[in-house]
Amino acid sequence: MTRLFFLCLCLLVPFAVFAQFIGFEEQIPETFTTSRGSKLELSSLYYKEGTQCLQWNYLPGATLDVSTEPLLLDTKKEASHGITLWIYNEKSQNDSIRIAFLNKAGEVSYWFAYQLKATGWRACWISFEYMKGNKQSNEIVAYRLIAPRQKGRIFIDRLTFPMKEMNLRTTPDQQIPYNNELSFRDLWHWCRVWQWEQYVYDLPLATRLTDKQRQQLRLVEERVSEAVDVKKAPKGQVDAAYKLFREAHIARSGSGFTGAPLVAPDELDRKKGELSWNDLETMLSGFAYDATYNHSAQAQTNYFTVFDYAIDQGFAFGSGMGTNHHYGYQVRKIYTTAWLMREAIYARPNREAILSALYFWSALQETRKPYQYGRDELLDSWNTLLMAKTISALLMPDERERERALKGLSRWVSTSLNYTPGTLGGIKVDGTTFHHGGFYPAYTTGVLAMVGQFIAFTGGTDYEVSVDGRQALKSAFLAMRNYCNLYDWGIGISGRHPFGGSMKENDVAAFASLALAGDLSGKNHLFDYGLAADYLRLVGDAKTPQSTYFKEQGIRPAEAPQGFFVYNYGSAGIFRRANWMVTLKGYNTDVWGAEIYTQDNRYGRYQSYGSVQIIGKGHPVSRAASGFVEQGWDWNRLPGTTTIHLPFELLDSPVRGTTMAKSKENFSGSSSLNGANGVFAMKLMERELKNFTPDFVARKSVFCFDNRMICLGSGITNSNAQYPTETTLFQCAYRGGEKPVPGRYWLTDGYDNYYHVAEGDVRVQVAEQQSLHEKTRAQTHGVFASAWIDHGKSPKHSGYEYMVLIQPDASQLKKVEEEQGYRVLRKDDTAHVVFDQSTRITAYAAFEACQLVDDEMLRSIPAEVLVMRQPDKDCIRLSVCDPNLNISEKKYTTKEPSRPIEKTIMLKGNWKLATPHEQMRVVRGDGQTELTVRLQHGQPVECLLQAL
Repeated sequence: MTRLFFLCLCLLVPFAVFAQFIGFEEQIPETFTTSRGSKLELSSLYYKEGTQCLQWNYLPGATLDVSTEPLLLDTKKEASHGITLWIYNEKSQNDSIRIAFLNKAGEVSYWFAYQLKATGWRACWISFEYMKGNKQSNEIVAYRLIAPRQKGRIFIDRLTFPMKEMNLRTTPDQQIPYNNELSFRDLWHWCRVWQWEQYVYDLPLATRLTDKQRQQLRLVEERVSEAVDVKKAPKGQVDAAYKLFREAHIARSGSGFTGAPLVAPDELDRKKGELSWNDLETMLSGFAYDATYNHSAQAQTNYFTVFDYAIDQGFAFGSGMGTNHHYGYQVRKIYTTAWLMREAIYARPNREAILSALYFWSALQETRKPYQYGRDELLDSWNTLLMAKTISALLMPDERERERALKGLSRWVSTSLNYTPGTLGGIKVDGTTFHHGGFYPAYTTGVLAMVGQFIAFTGGTDYEVSVDGRQALKSAFLAMRNYCNLYDWGIGISGRHPFGGSMKENDVAAFASLALAGDLSGKNHLFDYGLAADYLRLVGDAKTPQSTYFKEQGIRPAEAPQGFFVYNYGSAGIFRRANWMVTLKGYNTDVWGAEIYTQDNRYGRYQSYGSVQIIGKGHPVSRAASGFVEQGWDWNRLPGTTTIHLPFELLDSPVRGTTMAKSKENFSGSSSLNGANGVFAMKLMERELKNFTPDFVARKSVFCFDNRMICLGSGITNSNAQYPTETTLFQCAYRGGEKPVPGRYWLTDGYDNYYHVAEGDVRVQVAEQQSLHEKTRAQTHGVFASAWIDHGKSPKHSGYEYMVLIQPDASQLKKVEEEQGYRVLRKDDTAHVVFDQSTRITAYAAFEACQLVDDEMLRSIPAEVLVMRQPDKDCIRLSVCDPNLNISEKKYTTKEPSRPIEKTIMLKGNWKLATPHEQMRVVRGDGQTELTVRLQHGQPVECLLQAL
């Protein structure tokens, strides 16, 4: 009988109307049939699309058969094709719907079970790749739903088959727990909530709490209450809640609700009036504010109506909602306002449903076990869900469970703050913070604030963050302090936000929180004096309880950071004096050059092509006040970069989706000597992508001494004969000041920085520029002063040499005009070597292994090494750095750690280490000294050498 059915079915299929998406708004398709005794009908009792859905009343073991156009699966289609639908279940049952896919003979090769434990709407999204079955037959002509072992009914809506491009982030949940192996990857933390739900606490549950434990819990709760208290209901947010509630037409129906469908953003259609998590946040937070501060009974009623509706729609325990990625950004106020409503929540008869939904979506369940070393994308979790986790832990009605949850959370935070390996998200040993596989301050801001707030909540209790965790966090705070001036960072490290991003007020407040949590300097102070001084510098004239306290304790605001800071996890160097800052940025095999999205940073390709950006003007100092504004900006001319000057349509995002191009060259990064002066160098190589020039190469370096930079280029070569290659000296918004025309010796950018070009064909202009917005492509315009070195079209082994004098006084300017003050000892494709007269530093950028015949101290340097040396009394201070992280796995992200590597430098004469150094060894013989240095993490290693 079955074979006869499928023979008839196959004959009918070619004449059937194949509908990929079915919303059941007008009729039940003819291709849907159910077994005898069961019934299909349209229903408006519930819906997830339009105003009605398909209702299936079934008998035990009944089937619902759907014929389709034949689908032939291959390996590619098995991974990309699948089925998506939403199912409404009215009664919880320990059973499932089985969905099977059949060939012409009625044989099942693919199937999966959909659990009916939950009630309400739940997503049913799965690709063939993650289904069960023998997968022997690759042709599908029908699929079948097989009912549970007892009669009942379900409702179906938003059905798509075949879904031809299954979302990669399809989320495993209570309904299909084995769905999508990506949930077991380190990267997809959003998709792991159900996996983590299977965790069992390894911490014991106390029989009863001591008075001290209760006091500490109350203290943490009081601090949280103070933090989320907004004092007065924000009228705009309250009004927005009522307006959206009216538009959503939420109403009780059957055992659930009707109203605007709630779905994840990946399937959201705003034109149809559909809602997503941010709409829940709008309504729940607005009503919570109105109920709490204005004592509105209607608002409280609406609050719980919306929460019940949300749970019914799928924002509930055990639900994945199809795809749930990045939801943390859209639910934060749901948690802070739930804390305001906690007593009312406790009084609800369905409080367990509300609380379990909050616990689940906060991902608190991850903290039942210690932090999993190697887990990726920590910045997202800290930033968006740490407050949610904290509040969820404190919402537990049983104080014993509250205590255990908070202890588990504190342990998780403490250990997650430890340095992460490779290019995984988190904090690196140099203090850089990683997201999307790269150094990313735009995600760091907010993260430091949230972790700092947790430290403030738990300080002085048994739940405080560990010293090791706080030490690692401090390194991230200090790094951000160093690469921001005062609050802004350079374009080279801005990710996909080229003219945006800065430290915010709550980031600054976190400096105080970390300082007050305990001294991390090893000096046993009452608090951390250094962080407190940094806080006072950053908070400025604002009066806060923390600033008052620190000043009463004798702390004075810190000076702006001074020196040269090495951040080779980001292929970057930060050079600072006085109140100015220079950001030097490259890219290599482990560090991407720019993050470009289809609608973000479209023209940002050149951010890391050796950029040298000075931020040093304004009160306070800022990016914009230093001349860097987007209106009219020529995206080809970021200072310091060597680029092919392209029309914007060719510079535009070259691929659909995300471009995060890495180089094929390892050598790009910085080094320092004694923390004061430094060098940056890179082998520039463009990738083979659409509208790129893959044979575009160059050798670039920047030598930084006091307030001087010597910028060198060699080997600049490419075959682009249509557009010129340039090295930009500066491009700054022109505000009617000093024009950048050549003087007797100098060019000036109008911001007190001076440029002397010793080699290169210079072009200068002050002009109104037409540009395009990096997101919208809208026309922008502005007047800019610019100067660049023109290398011509398709240059062959072109080069340049120029010096930048940063904010000199009149005497410094005059002195350098009279005497250049530096000598270029070598500039070719093998090495760049510069001697600075004032500091007596000789600095080497060895692109290839090089012999140094005329050098007074060094005989040879291995390839891809930065060396600096300087007389220091009767010794020579020497620093050696290989900026390469030495990671073999070249993937989007990798947990493979930076591997140690040894480099050997040959010195002329006999030398010894003034003091032993565990990373260095010396072998002398035949009038020369072999110095071998063990390097890791792209960090420089220094020593003092004495001649024998």
